[in-house]
Amino acid sequence: MNREEVFAYTAGCYNGEPASCSFACPFRLDLRSFLKKAARGRWDAAYKELQSAVLFPSVVAALCPRPCEDACQRYTVLGSDPVAVGRLERACLSFAGKKDPTAYPIPPKSERVAVVGAGPAGLSAALLLAQKQFQVTVFDQQASRGGSLRSHPDFAGFDEDFSLAFSALSVEFQFGVRINALSELREFDAILLATGAAGEHFGLLDAWSNDSCATANPRVFLTGRLTGLPLMEGMALGVKAVRSAEAFLQSGNLYLMPDDWDSDKRKRYPPHGDEADLPGVIPAGEAYTKEEAQKEAERCMLCDCTACMESCELLIRYRKKPPRIGNDVFMDGQSRNSVSSASITRQTWSCNLCGNCGTKCAEGVDLRGLFQLSRSARVESGYYPPAIHNVWLEDMAFAAGEASFASAWAGQGQCEYAFFPGCRLGASDPAWVTRSASFLAEKQKAGVLLNCCGAPAYWAGDDETFRRHLAELRALWLGLGKPKLVTACVTCERMFAQFLPDIPTVSLYEMLSKDAFPTDLRSPVGRAAVYDPCAATGKALVKDAVRRLAADCGIAVSDYQSGGKCCGFGGHMQLANPLLYDSITKNRIAETSDPFIVYCANCRDVFLSQGKECFHILDLIYGLPSQAVPTLEEKRIHRLVVKKELAAIYGKDFYEPEEKPWDRLCVRVLPEVQQKMEGLLISLSHIRGGDSGGGQKRRGGINKKKKKPNRPFKKKKIYFF
Repeated sequence: MNREEVFAYTAGCYNGEPASCSFACPFRLDLRSFLKKAARGRWDAAYKELQSAVLFPSVVAALCPRPCEDACQRYTVLGSDPVAVGRLERACLSFAGKKDPTAYPIPPKSERVAVVGAGPAGLSAALLLAQKQFQVTVFDQQASRGGSLRSHPDFAGFDEDFSLAFSALSVEFQFGVRINALSELREFDAILLATGAAGEHFGLLDAWSNDSCATANPRVFLTGRLTGLPLMEGMALGVKAVRSAEAFLQSGNLYLMPDDWDSDKRKRYPPHGDEADLPGVIPAGEAYTKEEAQKEAERCMLCDCTACMESCELLIRYRKKPPRIGNDVFMDGQSRNSVSSASITRQTWSCNLCGNCGTKCAEGVDLRGLFQLSRSARVESGYYPPAIHNVWLEDMAFAAGEASFASAWAGQGQCEYAFFPGCRLGASDPAWVTRSASFLAEKQKAGVLLNCCGAPAYWAGDDETFRRHLAELRALWLGLGKPKLVTACVTCERMFAQFLPDIPTVSLYEMLSKDAFPTDLRSPVGRAAVYDPCAATGKALVKDAVRRLAADCGIAVSDYQSGGKCCGFGGHMQLANPLLYDSITKNRIAETSDPFIVYCANCRDVFLSQGKECFHILDLIYGLPSQAVPTLEEKRIHRLVVKKELAAIYGKDFYEPEEKPWDRLCVRVLPEVQQKMEGLLISLSHIRGGDSGGGQKRRGGINKKKKKPNRPFKKKKIYFF
């Protein structure tokens, strides 16, 4: 894992970045924060925000051309009146009661800095240097400070602002002093020239650097209108000049701090949804009253992209922005922390990998890949919690081992189509698989391939097991003559498309027709909502086919859309974060009062277990009674039943599951105990024999860091009362 690989996943995210109005502001004022305080009537706090950014609020409030208003998204996106920032700044000056400058308890520095020019830019630079406790002397050939502002009719107010700003600092002013040569300032460690438009630059302007304000003379920095910038930009340039001078004074070298303040970012607009079009507040008098000012400030939409944060229960619960998640993944990957001390272990395995965040993000930031990278890195290093996913790997081994079955149609060695129901469909209800296989065999002489797509190993981050499984799966497909696989699970279809793209697939639901319907079909429900699983995102043909089939069953389908959100099953979340798992499931159930029609066995079992009226589309098509959610043990048995029945349908040798020594043990489990076992994913086979039938011990495996078998827990006798 390297930094570039990790942060590539979140590079496009601008959640938490300044809004477009702030990018347009020369002073980089956090306008979201300023306007939020103003909207709440916190005028003292709003003034501090303004003062800290612009240094001289009265000057800026009066003279700034307000490019922020031109970048306001009420104006640029919604076509409405921009928030009146200028009027609100002036209102803030009127309503703020405490304007004393902030004192900075920093030890004084020995370095001396000369500022030539006491205009607005020179005063800005001098103020910043003094706040950093440098010994500052300001020279100006005029008799007083203010530069070009002295002729302004509001200069008296400006001068009060200057006096207030410097009242808590020690700065020496020498007025009526003209500097004719830089040699006159040889006693100073650094010099900042702010002599104004067309002012004296001592031959250094041509070598001036816009990135650092440095010149050919390492001690001299240029700022303000001397550099050709307008008044506000020249004042704001003082921040950069002071930063460069400080770096030079502390190290003797000019160190350029990385600056990501790209003005083009003002064009990045987050989605605003159904934001109301509120016209600007027009003051009844010459200026805002407090009530008018607050109402105008409330028009600020606090523009920030929170699309993924608002639509994902995982991000809501952990309150981590995508860049922070990327940083945590990288740091955990570098430090090789233990599971208990790593900062993102539980969150890593709490992601259901639905990809919903990516569909909501205009920049295409998809955290699914980042969490998958984290899982793979943790498993590879050996610092991962096996208890979260070993039970799923064990289940996959059983589906791909004892419960697997592959056959072309009777009497044929190869087939054009082969039914791939996946590992979960037959586990929930064997009839879904056998009836579908019979239909496809009759219509297409389709073969069958009972196996698992490998999603459990992929979700676990066990890349070694996953690659091995894909190779075995491909070999089975080749043995059937490279047929097109008819999938009943959209997760399987997505896995094939991503990792075995040369294997063609088509959805079972696209191939089903009224020919599969019983003549005396009676739908158990008149109106229902189709719940599209998260893996169906972007699969319009499958979605339309399911809705067509539901309509053919006589069901009025509601307008409900699940929007790509997961039911909670995916990604091994159930053990990693059971509270989040329950929360997600309940949120999906609460989205509609209509019964659900699903075409994912996992969705059906999850919703039905929470009491939601739910029907699998295959129940409706084949006229089957809706079964209760089977236990883990029953799902294991169901898979063997499916294999046995398909072996008979396809004319293979009679199959009888091998009896284990513990199969005849009679264990009685109380319903409340059974419910807890299901929640902890403990099957009856684990209790009776310590093995679910897949050939893997639940608590075994290999510690990849130590390269030796993990020590299994000692078995204990378990009694159920």
